[in-house]
Amino acid sequence: MKKVIGFCLLVALWYIKPVWAQQCGPFCPVCSGSGSSTGGLVSPGVLIQNFLYIPNGKEEIGVINLRGGATSWLDLGIGYTIEAKKTVWSLRLQPLTETESSWQPTIIVGTGSVQTGRSDQSIFVQLSKSWEFSEVFAMRISSGIASLLPDTERLYGLAALTLTITDHWSPFITHDGINFHPGISWIPTDWLSVATILIESSEPAISVSFRYSLQKDR
Repeated sequence: MKKVIGFCLLVALWYIKPVWAQQCGPFCPVCSGSGSSTGGLVSPGVLIQNFLYIPNGKEEIGVINLRGGATSWLDLGIGYTIEAKKTVWSLRLQPLTETESSWQPTIIVGTGSVQTGRSDQSIFVQLSKSWEFSEVFAMRISSGIASLLPDTERLYGLAALTLTITDHWSPFITHDGINFHPGISWIPTDWLSVATILIESSEPAISVSFRYSLQKDR
């Protein structure tokens, strides 16, 4: 029932006057800050503070974002764009979680901006599946579709490939329907993630994410 309510909320947001957002997809380790090895939403009781700097950005040169896990199937983010001077937000709902014993993928429905370096409000659906080949190597593939608001007649194809090496290094490449964005994440500890990315395969950007747990260790 809670997931049904969350889905209805997301549909309602589709018809609200568009506001600005910044989120390049549910599995991008740069914008989500969740770490490419997880691939899912931010866990309940966890906050991710992300700083994304794009020196040659077209609409913004930086984004300060705070994302938190509300439940195991819902997280929300809010922030501010430097240069563009706009408040940003996004919402991600996970109605289905992948299972290791079958081909069932993770499904995430969200609202935000799927195009890195821009602030166009979008709604998207994305599927993802991961494979662990050994203790030091894993791979995640995701794909989906997105539509910009209010022009919902045009659809964009989404795709991402992330490799996880020794839980600390994650080379990745994402496609937002227009451009490719390759990069690599370095996760030295549970609370810190640093990534570099080439926006549109040419403009360098850097992301720093801090993870805070609001739950006390038992």
